[in-house]
Amino acid sequence: MTLWEEITKNYYKEIEELKKVLAYGGISDYSSYRQIVGKIEGIEYAIDSLQHIVKVRLEEDDFK
Repeated sequence: MTLWEEITKNYYKEIEELKKVLAYGGISDYSSYRQIVGKIEGIEYAIDSLQHIVKVRLEEDDFK
């Protein structure tokens, strides 16, 4: 398993755990709901950002 695969696997695992909390009523109020949704959005943003950075870096290496 590559480093990238390990990182994304860990992120997606965390997203699934947070979704389970939402799906099975593990939240007590709207504030908690917003916090969990915000965490999911943050993790998804991190994945997208890392994908972009890795892609750019790999393309730069191809031109060297």
